[in-house]
Amino acid sequence: MKQIYVMRHGHTVLDVEKRSDGWLDMPLSDAGLESLIEAQQFLKLVPLTKIITADLKRTKQTAELIESGTMSDPKVVASGEGRTWNLGVIAGTKKRYGRPEVQRLIDNPAEAPAGGESFNDFKARFLPWFNKQTAGNGIILYVGSGSNLRLLGFELLGDIDALDLDEGGLA
Repeated sequence: MKQIYVMRHGHTVLDVEKRSDGWLDMPLSDAGLESLIEAQQFLKLVPLTKIITADLKRTKQTAELIESGTMSDPKVVASGEGRTWNLGVIAGTKKRYGRPEVQRLIDNPAEAPAGGESFNDFKARFLPWFNKQTAGNGIILYVGSGSNLRLLGFELLGDIDALDLDEGGLA
């Protein structure tokens, strides 16, 4: 049997300012660490076999905090293939300004922003890695960013908003 939990990383200082993190390698803020306690308490008795995540500070910190409180001692696997969509120059901008451009890039999936990757390239990088990491049986936690979760919601559930979680959210 396979069971997959998905979780969004905790807040960074950019999230508090409603800015896009993208590939900017920001650590969690104090409030971000504190916001993970509820999910950690929920997951502490879940017999997780593995936690998979991106190799960014915020996602690794989230995964490590969850792992530190579990009874099952799951293996943590961090990889660059698990990173969020590389939006290049859009990273760090206010989300309200970046959203229209992100939507335009989704509508034109072969086009990449300056310094970033196309939506097609993001999918081609992330989805095979996710599928490989979640193959087989076990209870797995994936810790990711908003773009990853929206892509998984669309690919797994047919709804881009199904897994659009707030920072620290768990499904």
